[in-house]
Amino acid sequence: MLLSKFGIDETFFAHTSDSSPNETLEAHLNLTMSYYKKIVADKKLQTLIDNLINQIDSKNFDLIKEMFENTIYLHDLGKKNPCFQAKKMNNPLFEKYSDCGDSKHSQSGAIEFIEYYMSQFESLDDETYFRMVYMFYNFSYHISKHHGKLDSIENYLANKAKEHHSFANVKKNIDLYLDKKFEFYILNKLLFSLLVSSDYYATSEYMAKLKSDDFGLFSDDDKKNLKEKFEEYRTKFKNPTGINLLRNEMFVEAQNNLLKNLDKSIFYLEAPTGSGKTITSINLALELLQSDKNLNKLFYIFPFNTLVEQTKNVFDEIFGETLKIEIINSITPITIDEQNQEDEESKYTRSYINRLFFHRPAIITTHVALFNILFGTSKEDNFPLWQLANSVIILDEIQSYNNHLWWYMVEFFDKYASLLNIKIIIMSATLPKLDFFLEKKDNFVALIGDEKRKSLFGDDLFKKRVAMDFSLLDYSEKMSIEKLVEILHTQPKEKKILFEFIKKQSAREFYNAIKDEFDNVYELSGDDNKAYRQYVINKSKNETLIIVATQVIEAGVDIDMDIGFKDISTIDSEEQFMGRVNRSCLREGIVYFFDLDPVENIYRGDNRLGLDLKDEKYKMILLNKNFEEYYKEVLTNIKRQGDRFENGLMTNYDNFSELIKKLNYKEISKTMTLINSQNFTLYFPFQIDLSIYKGVKEFDGLDECFKTDGKLDGQKVWDEFLALNDIANFKSYSEKKVAKSKLNALMQFFTFTLFKNYEGQRPYIGENISGYYYVENYGEFITQEGKFDREKYNELKNSNFL
Repeated sequence: MLLSKFGIDETFFAHTSDSSPNETLEAHLNLTMSYYKKIVADKKLQTLIDNLINQIDSKNFDLIKEMFENTIYLHDLGKKNPCFQAKKMNNPLFEKYSDCGDSKHSQSGAIEFIEYYMSQFESLDDETYFRMVYMFYNFSYHISKHHGKLDSIENYLANKAKEHHSFANVKKNIDLYLDKKFEFYILNKLLFSLLVSSDYYATSEYMAKLKSDDFGLFSDDDKKNLKEKFEEYRTKFKNPTGINLLRNEMFVEAQNNLLKNLDKSIFYLEAPTGSGKTITSINLALELLQSDKNLNKLFYIFPFNTLVEQTKNVFDEIFGETLKIEIINSITPITIDEQNQEDEESKYTRSYINRLFFHRPAIITTHVALFNILFGTSKEDNFPLWQLANSVIILDEIQSYNNHLWWYMVEFFDKYASLLNIKIIIMSATLPKLDFFLEKKDNFVALIGDEKRKSLFGDDLFKKRVAMDFSLLDYSEKMSIEKLVEILHTQPKEKKILFEFIKKQSAREFYNAIKDEFDNVYELSGDDNKAYRQYVINKSKNETLIIVATQVIEAGVDIDMDIGFKDISTIDSEEQFMGRVNRSCLREGIVYFFDLDPVENIYRGDNRLGLDLKDEKYKMILLNKNFEEYYKEVLTNIKRQGDRFENGLMTNYDNFSELIKKLNYKEISKTMTLINSQNFTLYFPFQIDLSIYKGVKEFDGLDECFKTDGKLDGQKVWDEFLALNDIANFKSYSEKKVAKSKLNALMQFFTFTLFKNYEGQRPYIGENISGYYYVENYGEFITQEGKFDREKYNELKNSNFL
C-alpha cells in the first residue's frame, strides 16, 4: 500500500543477475523489510527500540517509530531514477534515458523520503513540526549514506534545509535534544546498522541465493547446556587448597554479588594476577545469560591478539564442541563450515557473511574491533552493531585503553549498556573505576567487595607472589646499560631472567651488550614477527634463559620467569610486568625496578605521568596493591584536562559533547579511535625456517605452494597476495575475501609497522603496492632471527636528511 503512493510497481528493477529473473524494486524493499523484522524478532530488539524512542520523544512516539521503520523500508526509493534504471539496470522501459547524467540513487531516495514526510506534517503545530523535520532529516541521512560512510549531519542539514525553510529553524531543534544527545546518537547508529544489514541480507538472498536464517544466537537450551558443561569442568576444583582456595573465594564472592545486582548493567571484576579472572568471568557471563531470556550473545574483548588465542584455548578446554565460538580479528582466517552442504561458491559467501555480521553465539575479538562497531562510520563497522544489543560483553585489561578517552568512553558504555540491554563485565588486576566521571553511578557495581578485595590482594600468596626491590632506584648515579650488565653478572645462573625497557633502542643496546657474554639470550620487541615471539615463549617454558624485552611483554605473553628487571613507567605497567614473574605461584619471584629512560618521552601527555616509583607514596601503593588510590589521582587528572578551557569558550569535554549533539559521526569516530592508524606497513619477503618454529598454529598444514626448501617463503606469500588483487582469479568477491583472510595469517610474519611523523611522509624504502611497502632488497634490514633492524632503517632515514 505504501509503495503504491510512490508509484513503485513491477516496472522498476532493484537488481539484475545473469542466473535469475530481474528483481523488482518492490520485491527488494519487501525482502529488506522482512529481514529487518526477522532481526528485530530474533534479537528481541523491539522493546529496546521502543524504549529509545520513548526516552527521546514519547509524545510523538508513533510517528517517530513509523519514520524509523520506513527509513529501512523505503531506503531504495531513489532507484526509481530513470537514469539508474537505464544505466544500472539496463531496463528496456527506460531506454530513452540512457544518455542522461546522474544514475546514483541514494541522494535522490533521501529527497523523496523527505518530500513525502514534509507533506504529512502540514497539520502539526510549529514545535512538533520542527522537531519532526529535524528527526526525519536525520533518518533520511542514513538513506543518503547507505552505500557510503556516515559523516556530519550538520553539513547535510545545511544543504537540505534550504530547500524548504530556513536552516535556523531546524538548527534550533538540536537544542531540544540536548539532554538526550547520547540516546539520539545511539538510535541513529542503530538505525543505520539495521538499514545496511537488512539491505545486505536481502541483496545476498537475491544475488547469491543465500537466505540468512541463523544470526548466531544462544537459545535457552544452549545456555542451559553451557552451564552444565561448565559445572562439570568445575568439579576438578572441589576441595581446593592453597591458592586455589583463594581463587574459589573470589569466584564465589563475584557470583554472589552479581546475583544480588542483576538489575545493574556494568560490573567491575578487580582481582590479582593469578586469581583466575578468566574462569570467574566465564561463570559470570553464564549466570547473566541464564538470568535474562533476552540475552543471547557473548563477546569477549581483549587489547591484544595473543590474549585472544589464549582465551579461545580456555573456552575449547571447558566447552569443546558444545560452544560455537569464533575469533574475529585482522589475522585470523575466516572459518569455513566444512559440514555445510552448500556448493563451494555458496560456502565462501556464507562464511564471509558470517564474519561480517558476527554469526556465532560467542565472539572473541579486540578492543579496536569493538570501538569500530560502537563509533565507526563505514557500513562494515556498523553491520554488527545490532548484535551487541541483548548481549554480555567481557572487557579485559581496560587500563590499556588510551586514558584520554576514559571519560568519553564510560559515558558511552553507560548509555549503550542501559539502552540496548548490554551487560558489561570490566576486569583487570589494575582496574580504574571509570564511573568516577558520571553524576549517576547506580548502573555500576563492584563484584569484589572492599573487604574481600583487601584480603585477596593482601594475602601473601598474591601480595608476596613477587617480591619488589627498589634499591636500584636509590643509586646516586643515573642507571646505565653498563651498570645493568654488571648487575646481571651477580644473578643466579639457574634462574629465568626478564628485562623490560620502555625504549626499544635501550633494549637493543642491552641485548647486544650481553648476547655474547651469556647463554640463551633472546630479545622480544615490536620488531619481531609472531613466529619468533612464539619460539622464545616456547623456549621459556622448558629452558633457563634471559629475555630482553620492550613493553610488548607486559600483557598477552604467556611466560613465567623467576627474576625481573624493569625500567619504571606507570604503576599499572609495573603490576602488569610483575604478572610475568612467578606466574604459577609455585616458587619465589622478585622484580628489581630501575630508572634509565625518561618516561615522559614515551608517555607524552599521559595523565599518569609523575605518579611513579620515584615517589615513596607510589612504592607503597604498588606494595599494598592499592590501585584504587592510584587511579583516583589519575582520574582526577583526566577530569582536570576535560574541564580545561582550550578556546576560551568551551572545555575539552564541552567540545566533545558538541560533537555528539550535532551528530558529527566522523569527528566522534576520530576522537574515539584507540590506535592511531597513521602508519606505514613494510613487507620484507625473507624466508622463515619452519623446523625452528614449532607450535605456531598458522604453520600447521601449510600449503606447499608457500614453501621453498622447507622454509616459509615470504616472496611466495607476496606473489599470492598480488594474485588476490585480481578478482578475475576468483568466482566471487566472497571467495577472494576468504582467501585474503587466510593469507593475512601468513603475511603478518613478514610485515612491520612504521609510524608517520608528518602528513605526506613516506618510508625511505620499498614500493607502495596495495597499501604495503614492498622491500625487495631487504637484506640489511632483517636480522638472522627475522627481526626488523630499525637501527639500520634509521641510519638510512637520517642520511636522507643530509
